[in-house]
Amino acid sequence: MKFWWLFTSPFFIILLGFLTASIFHHFIGGWAWIPLAIVYWSLLGFFVWTFKEDKKLGDWFKKSKKAPFWVTITMLVGMFPLTILIMNYRLFDSIWLIIFWLMFAFINPWFEEYYWRGVLLDSVLTRFPKWFAVLYTTLLFVISHPLMWGIFSYASKSYHLYLYLSAAGIVWAVTYLKTNSLRSIILSHFIVDIGNLTVLTFLNIYVPPVM
Repeated sequence: MKFWWLFTSPFFIILLGFLTASIFHHFIGGWAWIPLAIVYWSLLGFFVWTFKEDKKLGDWFKKSKKAPFWVTITMLVGMFPLTILIMNYRLFDSIWLIIFWLMFAFINPWFEEYYWRGVLLDSVLTRFPKWFAVLYTTLLFVISHPLMWGIFSYASKSYHLYLYLSAAGIVWAVTYLKTNSLRSIILSHFIVDIGNLTVLTFLNIYVPPVM
């Protein structure tokens, strides 16, 4: 029963995230990203802490097993969005935007990776084959973006984002399986959140040219 609670937890998280984003977007527009982030991270933290059992958080961040190819691919995936930052850094016209952007980039990867590629992937692997565990966690990770952040962010509804997140999610999951560590994955995710401007996309200050 405990397994199925965790297995279905992404649907509960996405539903509450969707409701939070929808309600606050009605009142504060794009700034709904703040209450959404608080609710989202709280839920991720709750499920990680509740279902990690006897595993310590540091166990997921231990030194990686040698898998240089996948670690390299993981870092390349992380660096890809840096071109967005390089081309649009002038959009940061407020110190508060910079603070929120950096704060989100520092916090978000820990919660998301410990949940999606940590406790959830570990749990699914106990009942299903690796290919299913990778696809299941990646698919729901991708879907969570338009159904939560996409309520107020045009960029979060871009099909280009879906393709990128699908590739990143699969690479991060496989890298975790190969290295048995989230160390390089969290770093890669941090670089992604730095490069894709996060808060600027939430406030629609930056909208992808294709939209």
